[in-house]
Amino acid sequence: MWDIPVERKLQKDIADAAYGEVLVAGYGLGLVQKYLLENPNVKLVVTTEKTPKVIKECTRVYGKIYGDVIIGDFFTYPEDNQFDCVIGDIWADILPECLGEYKKFKAKAVGLVKEGGKILAWGQDYFEFLLGKERMA
Repeated sequence: MWDIPVERKLQKDIADAAYGEVLVAGYGLGLVQKYLLENPNVKLVVTTEKTPKVIKECTRVYGKIYGDVIIGDFFTYPEDNQFDCVIGDIWADILPECLGEYKKFKAKAVGLVKEGGKILAWGQDYFEFLLGKERMA
C-alpha cells in the first residue's frame, strides 16, 4: 500500500462497493476505513490488525484511527461473527506470487460474510482472473 493517487482510487472503489457491517482484514494506511466511514451505506467498520505498531504509526502520522480496531490475526477471528462485507488487503502486492495469500483470505472470508454478502479485496479482479486460469488448466 502506497499513499499515492491510484491507491487512493482503488481503496475508494472498494469502499464504495461496500454496505452494512464491514470487516476489514489489515489496517494498512487506513484509507479504505476512512472511505468506508464516508459511505452512507456502511453502518459499522471493524478492522483486524495483527501488528500494533501499524496502529501506533498511523495514529502518529494521520492523527486518528478510522473505525473500530481489534488487535489480532484476521485468520483467527471467530467465524460466528457475520458481516455484510469482508474486505482484504493483507498481501504485499498484486502479483501472481501473492495469489496464495489471496486464496487464504478468501477461504477465511467465506466463513465471516453473511449469505448474499460481499467479499471485496485489493487486486480482486486480477486474482480472480488467475484463479480462473488455474481452473482451466
